[in-house]
Amino acid sequence: MSLVTADHGLRTKAAPDRSERPRVLLITSELPWPLNTGGHLRTFHLLKALAQSYEVRVVTVVDCADDPGLAELEKIGVRVHPAIPGPRRRLTEAAQVARAALRGEPYVMFHRHNRAALRLAVDAEFRSFQPDVVYLDHLDPLAFRPLFPQSVLVADLHNIYSKLAARVAEERSGPARFYLRREARLLADIERRIARQSTVLMTVSREEQQHFESIGTARVQLVPNGVDCGAFRHMPVGRSSQPPVLLYLGALSWQPNAKAAEFLARDVMPDIIRAHPDARLQIVGRSPGPDVLALQHLPGVEVHASVPDVGVYLRQASVLAVPLDSGGGTRLKILEAFAAGLPVVSTPIGCEGIDCEHSRHLLVAERSRFADAILQAVEAPGLMNSFAEEGRRLVESAYDWSVIGQKACAAVREAVTCRTSRMDQG
Repeated sequence: MSLVTADHGLRTKAAPDRSERPRVLLITSELPWPLNTGGHLRTFHLLKALAQSYEVRVVTVVDCADDPGLAELEKIGVRVHPAIPGPRRRLTEAAQVARAALRGEPYVMFHRHNRAALRLAVDAEFRSFQPDVVYLDHLDPLAFRPLFPQSVLVADLHNIYSKLAARVAEERSGPARFYLRREARLLADIERRIARQSTVLMTVSREEQQHFESIGTARVQLVPNGVDCGAFRHMPVGRSSQPPVLLYLGALSWQPNAKAAEFLARDVMPDIIRAHPDARLQIVGRSPGPDVLALQHLPGVEVHASVPDVGVYLRQASVLAVPLDSGGGTRLKILEAFAAGLPVVSTPIGCEGIDCEHSRHLLVAERSRFADAILQAVEAPGLMNSFAEEGRRLVESAYDWSVIGQKACAAVREAVTCRTSRMDQG
């Protein structure tokens, strides 16, 4: 018989039923569907793995009660408690910004997602489900901590959010730079808080693991981003397409991706076209703004928005170009290219978080040398094809979602064990 303690809502049992699966309540501000962003892919595949060992519930924001993503999560054994806050309004958002400022907490990537409908849904599901572990997907669900002050927490931090904000700040000027620098400092405070309060914290790279170990007391587990290798196994390893086809993939509404696309189109392609007049650059991604759409008027540049299947472009490209100079986390686009057997050229920031090596799995070059690296790639297909073979071996052994999912399950299992020990002692 389950009993709920009045002070903190933890479930205790007079006679534990070992056959009952531990309960995990995952809170996220965005339904992980469709699978068209790195964040959606990570959350969906980790949920799929967790549902094999745990009873999982999700509380998240949806646009409508019949959102097709709800059925997709049901298919993998996950029930969703949807919150429907309605469209954002300028005055409401301004008030939210002001409240965050008064509390000395960030609005960007934090209080922006602290919506009343989501808070009510979290409170209702926590009370009815009585989870063994509360799983915070991203940093922002920590805003709901007062609703479950004594619960064991697992936090999945897809990025070092303060670093991401600080990098974007340096690309801005005037009041925007000042504001984003302040937000970066406030995000760093929240990161220290979540690192202290979580029982287990998951990061996507060794660098981020070391960062969070240095600022908190949580057990920090490396759970990298992954890729569904089986979805790309039919593609050949290496490419030798002529004329050369450069590919850039990314959510084009995100400024670092948009700036990278502009860099390729305006700064790299003129050098490539001088050597290979028929070369093309294909920019593929969701929601391109006017500046990105305008790039298709440049010689050799194509912009393909919100395509139904990126596999077509991965197959016909000569090389994936990743000239990012800001951002955080792990580039799923590189993992997908490795799985698809496509050669890759990246900046050091572009391949952060992946255990890959320059001149073994890909070519790595700073922006000042990026055009030269692209020319080397398209003019030495045999060498690049050998890199592609190594890249595919790497992701199949270390980054397939089946491997990564087990790491997430182990992290949650550690938190459940901690909770059990706490109950036995108290």
